[in-house]
Amino acid sequence: MGIIFTILILGIIVFLHELGHFATAKYFGMPVSEFAIGMGPRIFSVRKGETVYSIRALPLGGFVNIEGMQPEKFDLEGFKKEKTDKIIEELKREQRIKGIKNETEGIGDEEFVNEVSRRLDKVIEKEVKKQENIQKNGFFTKSPFSRFVVLIAGVMMNFISALIALFVLLSITGIMPIKYTAPVVGEIQVNSRAKEKLQINDRILAVNGENVSNWVEMSEKVAKISKNYKNEDVSLKILRNNKEITENVKLTYYGEAKANLLGIQVLPQKTNVGERIKMSFIMFGDYFKLTLDGVRMLVTGKVAMKEMTGPVGLPKIVGQAYGQGGFFALLGIFILISINIGIMNLLPIPALDGGRLIFVIPEFFGIKINKKIEERIHMIGMIFLLVLMLVIVFSDVTKYFNK
Repeated sequence: MGIIFTILILGIIVFLHELGHFATAKYFGMPVSEFAIGMGPRIFSVRKGETVYSIRALPLGGFVNIEGMQPEKFDLEGFKKEKTDKIIEELKREQRIKGIKNETEGIGDEEFVNEVSRRLDKVIEKEVKKQENIQKNGFFTKSPFSRFVVLIAGVMMNFISALIALFVLLSITGIMPIKYTAPVVGEIQVNSRAKEKLQINDRILAVNGENVSNWVEMSEKVAKISKNYKNEDVSLKILRNNKEITENVKLTYYGEAKANLLGIQVLPQKTNVGERIKMSFIMFGDYFKLTLDGVRMLVTGKVAMKEMTGPVGLPKIVGQAYGQGGFFALLGIFILISINIGIMNLLPIPALDGGRLIFVIPEFFGIKINKKIEERIHMIGMIFLLVLMLVIVFSDVTKYFNK
């Protein structure tokens, strides 16, 4: 199941990313020749208008082929030769299907030559119209603003879909995540040594003089005290009935947790729509920071390349997450990968969206860069990314063999 869920999650994320590029390119009138999910050979495709919509064999990545991104001059003579050869092969194949045994039979025939010419004229007419449209509406003919929007749209789709997924997650549970829940007492254990001092709905403001803003912070303070606890009093500043009071309590040892604790449980806090929207942005910021920290540690060498998980190792993680947390865990992985892919695409590496944005931004200030040089730089970036992907895949595979 891990493989299936991984393909589905990555497929949805890639589709939304490429949809951002596709929709904005269409909005600005840029010709798009293909919208593909996956890489490698096509396993399914359908043409609608000028665009081919395809699914490819390898469920890794995808692309939107916006015409005019490569500043190449159209070679009409080369195109004619290539298409003439293909048309002749097509006619030979049609002859064989019709039962003509001699492959060369009729090649010099006037009717055959006319048919080749007729088909070639039709193909050339269509291609010339396409090239005229590229010269008029291609990617590089558009304003810096239009190109900026198209390039950033994929990343924005990843971030927006992550925000929506966070809102859905919060709406399904209807309860504030424990990390963001206020430290309010919801239940007191019968064997808690603090039960005479604490009451339901007490809000803990500080532990031993250190302020706490949520349940996790409060629990961490208590856990720190628990490590060297010698039955001393723990000072709690409490908000009770809108009045601040201070209570000195004893911790209780719990064998299952192997720790000295207050012996209380959090009061679940239900959320309304406004709070869920606000919390979605807060949680998005935390995920964003977590991903940035990971990238920074990787770049600075604090995390080794072998610690990264690529497409080979991801199904195992997804499968384990689903086994432990079901749909909610999968939604969490979707959110994390969406933000991760968004940030990675913003990195100033040639061939990535961020790398292309570097060449567009100077144009807002009247600085233009040679497009042919830019495309060569992006080609080098593409080679680098392919090598990096191979290294990550190799690392993933070796992990399996070493176990």
